[in-house]
Amino acid sequence: MSADEKLASARQQTRIHWVRHGRVSKKWHGRVYGQMDVELSEEGEREARRAGTALESIELAGVVSSGLERAEYGAACIRENRGLPRRDEAALAEIDRGEWAGLLPIEIEERWPGGWQNWWRNPAELRPPGGESLADLAARVLPCVHALADAHPGEELAVVAHSWVIRVCVTHALGQDPGAATRLDLPPASIVVLDWPKGGHLETAQRPTLAGFCSDRAAVRRDGWFRGPRR
Repeated sequence: MSADEKLASARQQTRIHWVRHGRVSKKWHGRVYGQMDVELSEEGEREARRAGTALESIELAGVVSSGLERAEYGAACIRENRGLPRRDEAALAEIDRGEWAGLLPIEIEERWPGGWQNWWRNPAELRPPGGESLADLAARVLPCVHALADAHPGEELAVVAHSWVIRVCVTHALGQDPGAATRLDLPPASIVVLDWPKGGHLETAQRPTLAGFCSDRAAVRRDGWFRGPRR
């Protein structure tokens, strides 16, 4: 591919500002809640508002959330004063924990001896009863992200979602197995920026590029698109 072709390809990429939702209510701390629609704490609401402020300077073509309450609160903060409609994508909901949802790890171990520990040893393949593995999650999430990128080539989006959802997108960008997501730490309301190629679902497509990870600031695009640290 020539330099001009590479530049044209880069300009077709969609910059996605991923925002993890804020901290949830204290009663859920330590529990496995997955797709349960749990509420944010007051601190989590403040975190979500700060993340929205961090993206104020970014011209966004859309703001997307999973539709779960904790994500939609953050999306509403970003949409404020922008005149953008609400958009929910159920495919971006957190990993489905099945029968483990709502339980503490110690309670999971009591009911399914070894289940919690075994999941952490092989999260890409093992599923809770009625739930998903990380490979299942990636298979659900990535087609949705590809569709978003294809619909907004060269534009910027904000997506407010969940820890495992964002982490499997990062492992995909890094060319790693979904199970590598367990090695990533993503605090509440932190921002991850991925440049997503148009046609990313094609076998010949380049992988997304990680432009910023675990930040409290937006990655600002200045003179055209850039990939990695500026030199």
